[in-house]
Amino acid sequence: MSLGERSISAVFWGAGGAVLRIVLQMTSQITLARLLGPAEYGVFAVGSVVVSFCMFFADFGLAYGLIQKREVTDEDIRFAFTWQLLVGALVSIGIVALSGPIAQFFNEPRARAVVAVMSLICLATAATGTSMNLLKRKLDFRTQQIGLLVSYAIGFFGVGIPMALSGCGVWSLVAAWIAQAFVMCILFYRGVRHPVRPLYWYADGRSQAAYGLTVLRTNVLNWFVGNVDRIIVGRVLSIRDIGLYSTMYNMIYGPSASILSIVQPVFFSASARVAEGADDDTAHKLARGFVTLIATVSLYLLPVFVSAAVLADDFVLAVYGPAWQEAAAVLRPLALAMPFFIGFGLSTPMLWAQGRPQDEFAKQWPVALGWTVVCWLLAKHGRVEAVGWGVFGLFIARFAVVMHAVTKVAPVRWRTTWHAARGGVLVSVLAAGAAGAADYALRTIGGKPGACVILAVAAAVLAFYACLRLAPGLVVNEVSGLVSGVLSRFPRPLALRLAWMQGAGGRRYE
Repeated sequence: MSLGERSISAVFWGAGGAVLRIVLQMTSQITLARLLGPAEYGVFAVGSVVVSFCMFFADFGLAYGLIQKREVTDEDIRFAFTWQLLVGALVSIGIVALSGPIAQFFNEPRARAVVAVMSLICLATAATGTSMNLLKRKLDFRTQQIGLLVSYAIGFFGVGIPMALSGCGVWSLVAAWIAQAFVMCILFYRGVRHPVRPLYWYADGRSQAAYGLTVLRTNVLNWFVGNVDRIIVGRVLSIRDIGLYSTMYNMIYGPSASILSIVQPVFFSASARVAEGADDDTAHKLARGFVTLIATVSLYLLPVFVSAAVLADDFVLAVYGPAWQEAAAVLRPLALAMPFFIGFGLSTPMLWAQGRPQDEFAKQWPVALGWTVVCWLLAKHGRVEAVGWGVFGLFIARFAVVMHAVTKVAPVRWRTTWHAARGGVLVSVLAAGAAGAADYALRTIGGKPGACVILAVAAAVLAFYACLRLAPGLVVNEVSGLVSGVLSRFPRPLALRLAWMQGAGGRRYE
Protein backbone atom coordinates (compact mmCIF):
# COMPACT_ATOMS: atom_id res chain seq x y z
CA MET A 1 0.00 0.00 0.00
CA SER A 2 1.44 3.39 -0.98
CA LEU A 3 2.05 6.23 1.48
CA GLY A 4 -0.89 8.18 0.05
CA GLU A 5 -3.22 5.19 0.35
CA ARG A 6 -2.05 4.50 3.89
CA SER A 7 -2.56 8.16 4.79
CA ILE A 8 -6.11 8.13 3.40
CA SER A 9 -6.78 4.87 5.23
CA ALA A 10 -5.47 6.43 8.44
CA VAL A 11 -7.62 9.51 7.98
CA PHE A 12 -10.61 7.30 7.16
CA TRP A 13 -10.25 5.26 10.33
CA GLY A 14 -9.33 8.34 12.29
CA ALA A 15 -12.31 10.33 11.04
CA GLY A 16 -14.72 7.48 11.72
CA GLY A 17 -13.33 7.04 15.22
CA ALA A 18 -13.34 10.79 15.81
CA VAL A 19 -17.01 11.08 14.85
CA LEU A 20 -17.96 8.25 17.23
CA ARG A 21 -15.76 9.69 19.96
CA ILE A 22 -17.29 13.14 19.55
CA VAL A 23 -20.75 11.61 19.88
CA LEU A 24 -19.68 9.74 23.02
CA GLN A 25 -18.00 12.83 24.47
CA MET A 26 -20.96 15.09 23.80
CA THR A 27 -23.45 12.59 25.20
CA SER A 28 -21.47 11.83 28.36
CA GLN A 29 -20.38 15.40 29.07
CA ILE A 30 -23.87 16.83 28.60
CA THR A 31 -25.35 14.12 30.83
CA LEU A 32 -22.76 14.71 33.53
CA ALA A 33 -23.11 18.50 33.26
CA ARG A 34 -26.85 18.31 33.80
CA LEU A 35 -26.40 15.91 36.73
CA LEU A 36 -23.58 17.80 38.48
CA GLY A 37 -23.93 21.52 37.65
CA PRO A 38 -21.32 24.28 37.17
CA ALA A 39 -19.86 24.26 40.71
CA GLU A 40 -18.85 20.57 40.64
CA TYR A 41 -17.35 21.07 37.20
CA GLY A 42 -15.42 24.03 38.59
CA VAL A 43 -13.69 21.84 41.20
CA PHE A 44 -12.91 19.25 38.54
CA ALA A 45 -11.57 21.97 36.24
CA VAL A 46 -8.92 22.86 38.83
CA GLY A 47 -7.69 19.28 38.89
CA SER A 48 -7.81 18.88 35.12
CA VAL A 49 -5.80 22.06 34.52
CA VAL A 50 -3.05 20.93 36.88
CA VAL A 51 -2.94 17.34 35.65
CA SER A 52 -3.02 18.32 31.96
CA PHE A 53 0.05 20.49 32.58
CA CYS A 54 1.91 17.72 34.39
CA MET A 55 1.00 15.22 31.68
CA PHE A 56 3.39 17.06 29.35
CA PHE A 57 6.23 16.21 31.74
CA ALA A 58 5.00 12.65 32.09
CA ASP A 59 4.95 12.34 28.27
CA PHE A 60 7.92 14.62 27.68
CA GLY A 61 8.65 13.88 24.04
CA LEU A 62 10.94 10.84 23.91
CA ALA A 63 8.15 8.62 22.62
CA TYR A 64 6.98 11.30 20.19
CA GLY A 65 10.45 11.24 18.64
CA LEU A 66 9.85 7.63 17.54
CA ILE A 67 7.48 8.93 14.83
CA GLN A 68 10.13 10.86 12.94
CA LYS A 69 13.07 8.42 13.19
CA ARG A 70 14.05 6.76 9.91
CA GLU A 71 14.44 3.39 11.65
CA VAL A 72 13.33 2.41 15.14
CA THR A 73 15.25 -0.21 17.14
CA ASP A 74 14.33 -2.05 20.33
CA GLU A 75 16.86 0.13 22.15
CA ASP A 76 15.04 3.28 21.00
CA ILE A 77 11.75 1.91 22.31
CA ARG A 78 13.14 0.65 25.63
CA PHE A 79 14.96 3.93 26.31
CA ALA A 80 11.87 6.00 25.56
CA PHE A 81 9.56 3.78 27.64
CA THR A 82 11.94 3.65 30.63
CA TRP A 83 12.34 7.39 30.93
CA GLN A 84 8.69 8.15 30.17
CA LEU A 85 7.70 5.87 33.05
CA LEU A 86 10.32 7.24 35.47
CA VAL A 87 9.41 10.85 34.79
CA GLY A 88 5.71 10.01 34.96
CA ALA A 89 6.15 8.49 38.42
CA LEU A 90 8.11 11.52 39.66
CA VAL A 91 5.50 13.92 38.28
CA SER A 92 2.69 12.00 40.00
CA ILE A 93 4.54 12.18 43.33
CA GLY A 94 5.17 15.90 42.80
CA ILE A 95 1.47 16.60 42.19
CA VAL A 96 0.51 14.84 45.43
CA ALA A 97 3.09 16.85 47.36
CA LEU A 98 1.87 20.17 45.91
CA SER A 99 -1.87 19.46 46.05
CA GLY A 100 -2.30 21.59 49.20
CA PRO A 101 -0.70 24.79 47.83
CA ILE A 102 -2.57 24.31 44.55
CA ALA A 103 -5.91 24.18 46.38
CA GLN A 104 -4.96 27.32 48.31
CA PHE A 105 -4.04 29.14 45.08
CA PHE A 106 -7.50 28.48 43.66
CA ASN A 107 -9.23 29.16 47.02
CA GLU A 108 -10.98 25.78 46.81
CA PRO A 109 -10.22 23.33 49.67
CA ARG A 110 -11.97 20.42 47.92
CA ALA A 111 -9.45 20.62 45.08
CA ARG A 112 -6.66 19.20 47.25
CA ALA A 113 -7.96 15.63 47.28
CA VAL A 114 -9.13 15.87 43.66
CA VAL A 115 -5.69 16.99 42.43
CA ALA A 116 -3.88 14.33 44.48
CA VAL A 117 -5.98 11.44 43.19
CA MET A 118 -5.87 12.68 39.59
CA SER A 119 -2.06 12.45 39.70
CA LEU A 120 -2.53 8.78 38.75
CA ILE A 121 -3.48 9.96 35.26
CA CYS A 122 0.07 11.23 34.71
CA LEU A 123 1.47 7.78 35.40
CA ALA A 124 -0.98 6.16 32.99
CA THR A 125 -0.19 8.76 30.31
CA ALA A 126 3.54 8.14 30.65
CA ALA A 127 3.06 4.38 30.27
CA THR A 128 0.84 4.90 27.20
CA GLY A 129 3.10 7.29 25.27
CA THR A 130 5.42 4.74 23.67
CA SER A 131 2.75 2.41 22.31
CA MET A 132 0.57 5.32 21.15
CA ASN A 133 3.36 6.89 19.11
CA LEU A 134 4.43 3.56 17.64
CA LEU A 135 0.85 3.16 16.39
CA LYS A 136 1.00 6.67 14.90
CA ARG A 137 4.30 5.89 13.21
CA LYS A 138 2.74 2.87 11.50
CA LEU A 139 -0.36 4.94 10.63
CA ASP A 140 -2.33 2.25 12.46
CA PHE A 141 -5.27 4.44 13.39
CA ARG A 142 -7.65 1.50 13.41
CA THR A 143 -6.11 0.09 16.60
CA GLN A 144 -5.74 3.55 18.06
CA GLN A 145 -9.34 4.57 17.46
CA ILE A 146 -10.74 1.32 18.83
CA GLY A 147 -8.66 1.82 21.97
CA LEU A 148 -9.80 5.42 22.39
CA LEU A 149 -13.46 4.55 21.90
CA VAL A 150 -13.48 1.52 24.19
CA SER A 151 -11.55 3.28 26.96
CA TYR A 152 -13.77 6.36 26.81
CA ALA A 153 -16.94 4.29 26.87
CA ILE A 154 -15.72 2.29 29.89
CA GLY A 155 -14.48 5.37 31.73
CA PHE A 156 -17.41 7.73 31.29
CA PHE A 157 -20.39 5.46 30.58
CA GLY A 158 -19.29 2.51 32.69
CA VAL A 159 -17.87 4.48 35.63
CA GLY A 160 -18.60 8.23 35.47
CA ILE A 161 -22.34 8.40 34.77
CA PRO A 162 -23.32 5.59 37.20
CA MET A 163 -21.29 7.33 39.95
CA ALA A 164 -22.93 10.68 39.17
CA LEU A 165 -26.38 9.08 39.38
CA SER A 166 -25.34 7.65 42.78
CA GLY A 167 -24.55 11.15 44.08
CA CYS A 168 -20.74 10.99 43.99
CA GLY A 169 -20.41 14.54 42.67
CA VAL A 170 -17.03 15.61 41.36
CA TRP A 171 -15.55 12.16 42.10
CA SER A 172 -17.59 10.70 39.25
CA LEU A 173 -15.57 12.85 36.83
CA VAL A 174 -12.27 11.99 38.52
CA ALA A 175 -12.94 8.24 38.46
CA ALA A 176 -14.09 8.36 34.84
CA TRP A 177 -10.87 10.03 33.66
CA ILE A 178 -8.64 7.67 35.66
CA ALA A 179 -10.48 4.59 34.37
CA GLN A 180 -10.23 5.83 30.78
CA ALA A 181 -6.48 6.51 31.11
CA PHE A 182 -5.59 3.04 32.44
CA VAL A 183 -7.86 1.12 30.07
CA MET A 184 -6.36 3.03 27.13
CA CYS A 185 -2.86 2.21 28.36
CA ILE A 186 -3.68 -1.52 28.38
CA LEU A 187 -5.36 -1.52 24.96
CA PHE A 188 -2.61 0.49 23.22
CA TYR A 189 0.11 -1.75 24.61
CA ARG A 190 -1.87 -4.78 23.48
CA GLY A 191 -1.83 -3.30 19.95
CA VAL A 192 1.98 -3.13 19.64
CA ARG A 193 3.45 -5.19 22.51
CA HIS A 194 6.73 -3.27 22.48
CA PRO A 195 9.73 -4.27 24.65
CA VAL A 196 9.53 -2.92 28.22
CA ARG A 197 12.85 -4.05 29.74
CA PRO A 198 14.47 -0.97 31.31
CA LEU A 199 17.24 0.84 29.43
CA TYR A 200 18.65 3.95 31.10
CA TRP A 201 21.21 4.96 28.48
CA TYR A 202 22.53 3.92 25.04
CA ALA A 203 24.53 5.31 22.12
CA ASP A 204 21.72 7.41 20.65
CA GLY A 205 20.44 8.56 24.04
CA ARG A 206 21.78 12.11 23.78
CA SER A 207 20.04 12.92 20.49
CA GLN A 208 16.82 11.27 21.66
CA ALA A 209 16.88 13.25 24.90
CA ALA A 210 17.56 16.51 23.02
CA TYR A 211 14.60 15.90 20.73
CA GLY A 212 12.40 15.02 23.69
CA LEU A 213 13.31 18.24 25.50
CA THR A 214 12.54 20.28 22.38
CA VAL A 215 9.12 18.68 22.19
CA LEU A 216 8.64 19.20 25.93
CA ARG A 217 9.34 22.92 26.01
CA THR A 218 7.14 23.51 22.96
CA ASN A 219 4.29 21.45 24.41
CA VAL A 220 4.56 23.21 27.78
CA LEU A 221 4.33 26.56 26.02
CA ASN A 222 1.29 25.34 24.06
CA TRP A 223 -0.28 24.16 27.30
CA PHE A 224 0.38 27.51 28.93
CA VAL A 225 -1.20 29.44 26.08
CA GLY A 226 -4.17 27.08 26.02
CA ASN A 227 -4.77 26.94 29.80
CA VAL A 228 -3.62 30.20 31.39
CA ASP A 229 -7.10 31.60 30.80
CA ARG A 230 -8.64 28.91 33.02
CA ILE A 231 -5.99 29.41 35.68
CA ILE A 232 -6.72 33.12 35.79
CA VAL A 233 -10.49 32.63 35.69
CA GLY A 234 -10.19 30.14 38.58
CA ARG A 235 -7.98 32.51 40.56
CA VAL A 236 -9.79 35.82 39.93
CA LEU A 237 -13.43 34.81 39.45
CA SER A 238 -15.67 32.30 41.24
CA ILE A 239 -15.58 28.50 41.13
CA ARG A 240 -18.92 28.69 39.28
CA ASP A 241 -17.33 30.89 36.63
CA ILE A 242 -14.52 28.44 35.99
CA GLY A 243 -17.14 25.68 35.82
CA LEU A 244 -19.10 27.57 33.18
CA TYR A 245 -15.98 28.55 31.27
CA SER A 246 -14.16 25.22 31.34
CA THR A 247 -17.28 23.23 30.41
CA MET A 248 -17.97 25.35 27.34
CA TYR A 249 -14.28 25.34 26.44
CA ASN A 250 -14.07 21.56 26.69
CA MET A 251 -17.35 21.09 24.86
CA ILE A 252 -16.18 22.99 21.77
CA TYR A 253 -12.46 22.20 22.12
CA GLY A 254 -12.97 18.43 22.52
CA PRO A 255 -14.34 17.78 19.00
CA SER A 256 -11.74 20.17 17.53
CA ALA A 257 -8.90 18.40 19.31
CA SER A 258 -10.29 15.03 18.23
CA ILE A 259 -10.25 16.13 14.60
CA LEU A 260 -6.76 17.56 14.94
CA SER A 261 -5.49 14.47 16.77
CA ILE A 262 -6.32 12.48 13.63
CA VAL A 263 -5.12 14.79 10.90
CA GLN A 264 -2.01 16.20 12.61
CA PRO A 265 -0.18 12.90 13.33
CA VAL A 266 -1.05 11.56 9.87
CA PHE A 267 0.24 14.75 8.27
CA PHE A 268 3.36 14.77 10.44
CA SER A 269 4.12 11.08 9.89
CA ALA A 270 3.48 11.31 6.15
CA SER A 271 5.55 14.50 5.96
CA ALA A 272 8.43 12.80 7.72
CA ARG A 273 8.27 9.92 5.25
CA VAL A 274 8.12 12.35 2.30
CA ALA A 275 11.03 14.35 3.68
CA GLU A 276 13.17 11.19 3.78
CA GLY A 277 13.10 11.19 -0.02
CA ALA A 278 14.86 14.55 -0.07
CA ASP A 279 14.06 15.12 -3.73
CA ASP A 280 13.63 18.56 -5.30
CA ASP A 281 9.87 18.34 -5.16
CA THR A 282 9.63 17.46 -1.47
CA ALA A 283 8.91 20.98 -0.20
CA HIS A 284 6.20 21.53 -2.83
CA LYS A 285 4.53 18.21 -1.94
CA LEU A 286 4.38 19.24 1.71
CA ALA A 287 3.07 22.69 0.79
CA ARG A 288 0.31 21.25 -1.41
CA GLY A 289 -0.70 18.89 1.38
CA PHE A 290 -0.85 21.74 3.89
CA VAL A 291 -2.92 24.03 1.65
CA THR A 292 -5.28 21.13 0.89
CA LEU A 293 -5.87 20.56 4.60
CA ILE A 294 -6.50 24.27 5.23
CA ALA A 295 -9.01 24.35 2.36
CA THR A 296 -10.73 21.21 3.69
CA VAL A 297 -11.08 22.68 7.18
CA SER A 298 -12.42 25.92 5.74
CA LEU A 299 -15.05 24.22 3.60
CA TYR A 300 -16.29 21.40 5.83
CA LEU A 301 -15.62 22.56 9.41
CA LEU A 302 -15.75 26.36 9.41
CA PRO A 303 -19.52 26.39 8.66
CA VAL A 304 -20.09 24.18 11.73
CA PHE A 305 -18.25 26.50 14.10
CA VAL A 306 -19.75 29.71 12.74
CA SER A 307 -23.24 28.21 12.93
CA ALA A 308 -22.54 27.07 16.51
CA ALA A 309 -21.65 30.64 17.46
CA VAL A 310 -24.88 31.94 15.91
CA LEU A 311 -27.01 29.35 17.75
CA ALA A 312 -25.17 29.48 21.10
CA ASP A 313 -28.07 30.80 23.21
CA ASP A 314 -30.66 28.26 22.14
CA PHE A 315 -28.11 25.43 22.08
CA VAL A 316 -27.07 25.93 25.70
CA LEU A 317 -30.67 26.26 26.90
CA ALA A 318 -31.81 23.19 24.99
CA VAL A 319 -28.87 20.93 25.78
CA TYR A 320 -27.52 22.01 29.18
CA GLY A 321 -30.62 23.56 30.74
CA PRO A 322 -31.39 26.90 32.45
CA ALA A 323 -28.65 26.43 35.10
CA TRP A 324 -26.06 26.88 32.35
CA GLN A 325 -27.70 29.79 30.49
CA GLU A 326 -24.84 32.21 31.21
CA ALA A 327 -22.45 29.86 29.40
CA ALA A 328 -23.84 30.82 25.98
CA ALA A 329 -21.92 34.10 26.06
CA VAL A 330 -18.72 32.08 26.57
CA LEU A 331 -19.49 29.50 23.90
CA ARG A 332 -19.91 32.06 21.13
CA PRO A 333 -16.32 33.42 20.97
CA LEU A 334 -14.82 30.00 21.69
CA ALA A 335 -16.67 28.46 18.73
CA LEU A 336 -15.33 31.18 16.42
CA ALA A 337 -11.80 30.56 17.75
CA MET A 338 -11.68 26.83 16.94
CA PRO A 339 -11.01 27.09 13.17
CA PHE A 340 -7.90 29.12 13.98
CA PHE A 341 -6.89 26.52 16.57
CA ILE A 342 -7.14 23.78 13.94
CA GLY A 343 -5.27 25.92 11.41
CA PHE A 344 -2.51 26.46 13.97
CA GLY A 345 -2.37 22.71 14.64
CA LEU A 346 -1.96 21.99 10.93
CA SER A 347 0.82 24.59 10.61
CA THR A 348 3.14 23.13 13.23
CA PRO A 349 3.90 19.82 11.41
CA MET A 350 5.19 21.91 8.50
CA LEU A 351 7.87 23.37 10.76
CA TRP A 352 8.72 20.00 12.28
CA ALA A 353 8.92 18.28 8.90
CA GLN A 354 11.30 21.00 7.71
CA GLY A 355 13.56 20.38 10.72
CA ARG A 356 12.57 23.66 12.39
CA PRO A 357 10.77 22.66 15.63
CA GLN A 358 12.46 25.50 17.50
CA ASP A 359 10.65 28.07 15.34
CA GLU A 360 7.30 27.20 16.90
CA PHE A 361 8.64 27.93 20.38
CA ALA A 362 10.42 31.11 19.31
CA LYS A 363 7.33 32.55 17.64
CA GLN A 364 4.88 31.66 20.39
CA TRP A 365 6.46 32.77 23.64
CA PRO A 366 5.88 36.52 23.04
CA VAL A 367 2.23 35.68 22.30
CA ALA A 368 2.06 33.70 25.54
CA LEU A 369 3.38 36.57 27.63
CA GLY A 370 1.09 39.11 26.00
CA TRP A 371 -1.91 36.81 26.39
CA THR A 372 -1.25 36.35 30.11
CA VAL A 373 -1.42 40.10 30.71
CA VAL A 374 -4.51 40.55 28.53
CA CYS A 375 -6.31 37.60 30.13
CA TRP A 376 -5.63 38.90 33.65
CA LEU A 377 -6.97 42.35 32.77
CA LEU A 378 -10.08 40.89 31.10
CA ALA A 379 -10.84 38.68 34.09
CA LYS A 380 -10.07 41.41 36.65
CA HIS A 381 -12.18 44.11 35.04
CA GLY A 382 -14.74 42.17 33.03
CA ARG A 383 -16.95 39.13 33.05
CA VAL A 384 -16.05 35.57 32.13
CA GLU A 385 -17.28 36.01 28.55
CA ALA A 386 -14.68 38.77 28.07
CA VAL A 387 -11.99 36.12 28.55
CA GLY A 388 -13.70 34.08 25.83
CA TRP A 389 -13.35 36.93 23.36
CA GLY A 390 -9.74 37.27 24.42
CA VAL A 391 -9.22 33.60 23.52
CA PHE A 392 -10.68 34.31 20.09
CA GLY A 393 -8.08 37.03 19.53
CA LEU A 394 -5.32 34.83 20.92
CA PHE A 395 -6.03 31.95 18.54
CA ILE A 396 -5.98 34.31 15.58
CA ALA A 397 -2.60 35.65 16.74
CA ARG A 398 -1.16 32.15 17.28
CA PHE A 399 -2.21 31.01 13.84
CA ALA A 400 -0.82 34.19 12.25
CA VAL A 401 2.63 34.02 13.86
CA VAL A 402 3.15 30.29 13.18
CA MET A 403 1.79 30.61 9.66
CA HIS A 404 4.27 33.45 9.09
CA ALA A 405 7.06 31.12 10.23
CA VAL A 406 5.83 28.45 7.79
CA THR A 407 5.98 30.90 4.87
CA LYS A 408 9.66 31.49 5.68
CA VAL A 409 10.73 27.83 5.48
CA ALA A 410 8.28 26.31 2.98
CA PRO A 411 6.79 27.32 -0.39
CA VAL A 412 3.48 28.31 1.26
CA ARG A 413 2.13 31.80 0.69
CA TRP A 414 -0.67 33.72 2.38
CA ARG A 415 -2.28 34.46 -0.98
CA THR A 416 -2.36 30.77 -1.95
CA THR A 417 -3.79 29.78 1.41
CA TRP A 418 -6.50 32.43 1.21
CA HIS A 419 -7.48 31.40 -2.31
CA ALA A 420 -7.86 27.80 -1.11
CA ALA A 421 -9.91 28.82 1.94
CA ARG A 422 -12.14 31.58 0.58
CA GLY A 423 -14.77 29.18 -0.81
CA GLY A 424 -15.24 27.78 2.67
CA VAL A 425 -15.51 31.25 4.15
CA LEU A 426 -18.31 32.12 1.72
CA VAL A 427 -20.15 28.86 2.42
CA SER A 428 -19.79 29.49 6.16
CA VAL A 429 -21.36 32.93 5.93
CA LEU A 430 -24.29 31.61 3.91
CA ALA A 431 -24.86 28.53 6.10
CA ALA A 432 -24.63 30.47 9.37
CA GLY A 433 -26.84 33.19 7.92
CA ALA A 434 -29.50 30.61 7.07
CA ALA A 435 -29.24 29.14 10.59
CA GLY A 436 -29.52 32.54 12.22
CA ALA A 437 -32.50 33.58 10.09
CA ALA A 438 -34.35 30.34 10.83
CA ASP A 439 -33.60 30.61 14.55
CA TYR A 440 -34.81 34.23 14.71
CA ALA A 441 -38.01 33.41 12.85
CA LEU A 442 -38.79 30.46 15.11
CA ARG A 443 -38.09 32.38 18.31
CA THR A 444 -40.33 35.20 17.09
CA ILE A 445 -43.29 32.83 16.98
CA GLY A 446 -42.45 31.33 20.37
CA GLY A 447 -40.54 28.21 19.35
CA LYS A 448 -38.85 26.18 22.08
CA PRO A 449 -35.01 26.22 22.17
CA GLY A 450 -34.67 22.54 21.19
CA ALA A 451 -36.94 22.89 18.16
CA CYS A 452 -35.23 26.13 17.17
CA VAL A 453 -31.80 24.49 17.20
CA ILE A 454 -32.90 21.43 15.22
CA LEU A 455 -34.65 23.44 12.50
CA ALA A 456 -31.89 26.05 12.35
CA VAL A 457 -29.26 23.32 11.89
CA ALA A 458 -31.41 21.83 9.13
CA ALA A 459 -31.48 25.25 7.43
CA ALA A 460 -27.68 25.48 7.66
CA VAL A 461 -27.26 21.98 6.17
CA LEU A 462 -29.61 22.83 3.30
CA ALA A 463 -27.68 26.04 2.62
CA PHE A 464 -24.39 24.09 2.62
CA TYR A 465 -25.85 21.49 0.25
CA ALA A 466 -27.21 24.19 -2.07
CA CYS A 467 -23.84 25.95 -2.22
CA LEU A 468 -21.95 22.83 -3.28
CA ARG A 469 -24.69 21.75 -5.69
CA LEU A 470 -25.10 25.14 -7.37
CA ALA A 471 -21.43 26.17 -7.23
CA PRO A 472 -19.28 22.99 -7.25
CA GLY A 473 -16.28 25.12 -8.19
CA LEU A 474 -16.11 26.23 -4.54
CA VAL A 475 -14.34 22.92 -3.88
CA VAL A 476 -10.76 23.31 -5.08
CA ASN A 477 -9.26 20.42 -7.04
CA GLU A 478 -6.96 19.24 -4.24
CA VAL A 479 -9.90 18.97 -1.84
CA SER A 480 -11.94 17.18 -4.50
CA GLY A 481 -9.19 14.60 -4.82
CA LEU A 482 -8.97 14.13 -1.06
CA VAL A 483 -12.75 13.71 -0.66
CA SER A 484 -12.83 11.33 -3.64
CA GLY A 485 -10.18 9.17 -1.99
CA VAL A 486 -12.19 9.02 1.23
CA LEU A 487 -15.48 8.30 -0.59
CA SER A 488 -13.83 5.44 -2.47
CA ARG A 489 -13.66 3.63 0.89
CA PHE A 490 -17.42 3.97 1.39
CA PRO A 491 -19.99 1.47 0.07
CA ARG A 492 -20.88 2.47 -3.49
CA PRO A 493 -24.53 3.47 -2.76
CA LEU A 494 -23.38 5.78 0.05
CA ALA A 495 -20.55 7.19 -2.10
CA LEU A 496 -23.12 8.03 -4.78
CA ARG A 497 -25.27 9.92 -2.29
CA LEU A 498 -22.30 11.89 -0.97
CA ALA A 499 -20.62 12.56 -4.33
CA TRP A 500 -21.84 16.18 -4.28
CA MET A 501 -19.38 16.89 -1.44
CA GLN A 502 -16.40 16.55 -3.79
CA GLY A 503 -17.44 19.44 -6.04
CA ALA A 504 -16.60 19.55 -9.73
CA GLY A 505 -13.13 18.04 -9.70
CA GLY A 506 -13.61 14.75 -7.89
CA ARG A 507 -14.01 11.18 -9.07
CA ARG A 508 -17.42 10.34 -10.43
CA TYR A 509 -19.41 7.45 -8.97
CA GLU A 510 -22.28 7.41 -11.44
